[in-house]
Amino acid sequence: MRRNQTTRLTSASPSRPRIMAVGFALYLRKVLGLILLACNSVPMFAGDDSRIRVTADFSEAEAVVAILEKRHGKQAVTAADWQALFATEPYQRLKQREAAMKRTFTDDDLKTFVLSVDLLSQCAALRSTVAAWKQADLKLDAMRILPYLPPESVIGAKIYPVIKPMHNSFVFEADTDPAIFLYVDPSVSRESFANTVAHEMHHIGLSSVDKKYEGDIASLLDPAKAVAEWMGAFGEGEAMLAAAGGPDVDPVATGTLELKGNWARGKRDFNHDLEQVNAFFLDALSGTIQGDAIREKASSFFGLQGPWYTVGYGMAVMVEKGYGRKSLIECMRDRRLLLVRYNQLAEESNRKVGPWLALWSPEILKDVETPSQATK
Repeated sequence: MRRNQTTRLTSASPSRPRIMAVGFALYLRKVLGLILLACNSVPMFAGDDSRIRVTADFSEAEAVVAILEKRHGKQAVTAADWQALFATEPYQRLKQREAAMKRTFTDDDLKTFVLSVDLLSQCAALRSTVAAWKQADLKLDAMRILPYLPPESVIGAKIYPVIKPMHNSFVFEADTDPAIFLYVDPSVSRESFANTVAHEMHHIGLSSVDKKYEGDIASLLDPAKAVAEWMGAFGEGEAMLAAAGGPDVDPVATGTLELKGNWARGKRDFNHDLEQVNAFFLDALSGTIQGDAIREKASSFFGLQGPWYTVGYGMAVMVEKGYGRKSLIECMRDRRLLLVRYNQLAEESNRKVGPWLALWSPEILKDVETPSQATK
C-alpha cells in the first residue's frame, strides 16, 4: 500500500492498496542467471522470471547478534564491531527512513539499545530466529503469488530483517527503491516470515500497475476520489489470498494464536465489518468527515488484521470462486470492481436459502463511477 515515501505494513494508506495507492518504480525486465548479492545478502528468488527481483539482506541483524554474543561471552565489544553494524545497508536505510519520518535516530541510540540488558537476554532466541529466517526459500512463494497479479506487473524489493528499538515493520521508498523492513521477532516462525514476505510482494507487484487506476479516478470530486483510493485498501485481503496460494488454503495457517483468533472473529463479523466500512464511505462522500478525519477513520480498519484484510479477503474469495481468478485480477486493476462484483454475487446468494450477506450501498458505487459493465 502506498504512503508518501514510507509505509507501515499495517499503516494507513489507500494503495497497498500501503502499509497500507500509487506505483512502485519498474525494475529491470531481464534477470540473467542468478542474482549476485553482497556477502550478507540471501537470494529470495533468483530464477529466470524477469518479473521478479527480490533479495534479503540480514547484515544488520547478524551484526547485532555478533555483538550480543560477544557480550554474552564476556568479550569486549570493539569500535570495529560497532562500525561493522553502522555500515550495514539496512541500518543506513533505516536511518534515512527515520529522518524521513522526522524522527531522531542516531548511532548512539542503536548502541544503547544493543547494550541493553533486555536485548542481551534474547541473544539465543534472536540468533536462532535469524538462522531460521535465512533458510526460508521464498521462490515458491514468489511463484505462487504471480497468478494473483496482472501479467504486466513486476516485483522488485529488498527485504531487511532488522533488530532495532522500535518493533514495527514497514515499506520504505516504494516509488524508487522499495524496501521491506521486518523486525526480527523470535515468536515469528520461518514459515510465517515467508508468508509475510509473500504478502508484501503481492502489494509491490500490484502497485507496479497502479498508474492506470490513478488515471481512472483522477477526475473524480475529492470526496469520491478519496473513497475510490481507500477501496484499494482491500488489497490487504487480496494479498492474504495470494500469499495463501488459493481460496481453499487457510490464510493464517502460519500465524500466532492471537492472529488466528482475530481472523476467526473477522469471519464471524464479516457483515458487521462490511457495514462499518460502508458507513465510513458514505460519511466521506457526504462530507460528514473530511481531511485527516478520513485518514484516521480508514486507519482504524487496519488493526491487527481488520476489515481491510478480512472483508477484502472475503470479497476476493467470493469473486474468484464465483467468476474466476481472471475476474479477480480485473478487480485488482480497477479497485472499484471488487465491490461491484461482490454485490452481484451477494445479491444472488441472498435470493437463495443461505446466510444473508451485507451489500455495498448503490450510491457509493454510483458516486465513485464504477464501470457500468462489470465484466466477469
